[in-house]
Amino acid sequence: MDSVQELPKTPKIVSAQENVVKMGSDYIEDNTMLELGYVQVYRRVLRSAGNMCMVIALTSPLSAILITGFYQITFAGYWGLSWGWIIPNVIMFAEVLAISELASSMPVNGSFYWWAGALAPPQLSHCISYITGWVNLLSIFTGTASFAYAVATSFSYSVNVALPTLLWTNPQLMGLSMGVVVLWAALMTLKLEKISIIYVSMAVIILVQTVLFLLGLPITHALQNQPFASGKQVFGELSNFSDWGLAVAVPYSWFCAMWVNSAWMIPVYMAEETHRASTEIPKSIILTFTTTAVAGLAVCLISAFCITDIEVAALDPSGYPLYDLVISHWGKTLSAAYFLVVTPVGFVGGSGTLLTYASQIAAFARDGGLPYSEHFAYVHPRINAPIYSIALLAAGTFLVLLFALSTEAKSIIYSLSVVAGLFTFIIPIFFRVFAGNRWVPGPFNLGRWSIPVHSFAVISQLYIVVMECFPMDRQWTASTMNYNFAVGLGAVLIACFLYFFVGKKTFRGLNVEVLAARTRQHNVHVDG
Repeated sequence: MDSVQELPKTPKIVSAQENVVKMGSDYIEDNTMLELGYVQVYRRVLRSAGNMCMVIALTSPLSAILITGFYQITFAGYWGLSWGWIIPNVIMFAEVLAISELASSMPVNGSFYWWAGALAPPQLSHCISYITGWVNLLSIFTGTASFAYAVATSFSYSVNVALPTLLWTNPQLMGLSMGVVVLWAALMTLKLEKISIIYVSMAVIILVQTVLFLLGLPITHALQNQPFASGKQVFGELSNFSDWGLAVAVPYSWFCAMWVNSAWMIPVYMAEETHRASTEIPKSIILTFTTTAVAGLAVCLISAFCITDIEVAALDPSGYPLYDLVISHWGKTLSAAYFLVVTPVGFVGGSGTLLTYASQIAAFARDGGLPYSEHFAYVHPRINAPIYSIALLAAGTFLVLLFALSTEAKSIIYSLSVVAGLFTFIIPIFFRVFAGNRWVPGPFNLGRWSIPVHSFAVISQLYIVVMECFPMDRQWTASTMNYNFAVGLGAVLIACFLYFFVGKKTFRGLNVEVLAARTRQHNVHVDG
């Protein structure tokens, strides 16, 4: 079955109030895709709870904080573990609300490139949509690679706890990362219904692991008669152990929170596989973000109160002070067993990157954004997933992981996924501010607060993009240089080049006639 079918020039447009059809106990939005210019090809098997579990299984907040907590400690000490987690999550909430509103208005897998094309002025729609799609595509490859590399790094450190003499080389870490991607691809051969059950199981395991950490760390701390840090220290003592001034060090202490709580938007990539997507996707986004923010805060605060000397933690030679915090409390044997149970969750839960990102690639392909679009847009009827897009994503991820062979170049694995991803989010949010009558509110909308929230989200995210481009060390070298700006700009230039030489001819883009009809009908309902 083709994943896309050409629609008549003047299709019947069904209003948002009419597009939910009840069949037995399921709600199926068959007419939503028609309203947006497509036909429904996915089975809608996900709900808000399933989407939440997929994100939690993917991010594994506890494990992620253990890896990236050095940002908070190095750049702000105790303060970084408290306010360095709270402030960025408060700032990011505007973006969460903005994306939730966009997802409710246009619940389609294409998400960011699609929203950008729909909200941009008609004369710019084709260009903006294509460029956003390609920037997002490039960030998707590196985003998947960064998740795989983080899983491999976490696992290698856990093994080193049990076998201190084992040294991992860059080629070995790269090979382990590629093995992780192969495992993820193998899991994609299951039906989506079965994969969703796996994600629920992973989320439960992560919950249990987090509870064990939150209870076990302070109990052993007390049993060892170690003094707890005071509330005044945890919330009021800012210690900068970097060579940057506070203007750079303070926002740098936010990066742990922004990396750990960064997958909340994943459900928008699976809108066409979700029941009642216009209401369930915003719900799952907000609940997932809030759950990760609260759970992460608990992990950070418990860790902070159990650190007796913040300077020793900041200067930890391993680079993973929170891992060593656990080892100092539980001993090497118990810690190694705990870590080796925690990290394999990423071997399974991380497969959500392939599943969700591949749906984005397939959506871009059905609009002609890729060569051989009929193949990459194809959705296998049994597994309910775009198998060729999954293969393309795995192959692209392997290419990005080759950077891991070089100590100087492997930071690019993270660079492009960070900055290009932020640019991708900013573009549709920016055009929402100036969309005027092109904006059609969904069931979840911010009303009169919509434009202020979107405006704040754009400004705050631009600020974060700028701060993301500073190197960690003021006296940087080739190996410590932050390549975010150069690599991010390169992605944008590549996308522009592809548009002017390829996309102008091959990219079909959004069906502007369908969008215009949708907008007219909405205005009729509003005026009436």
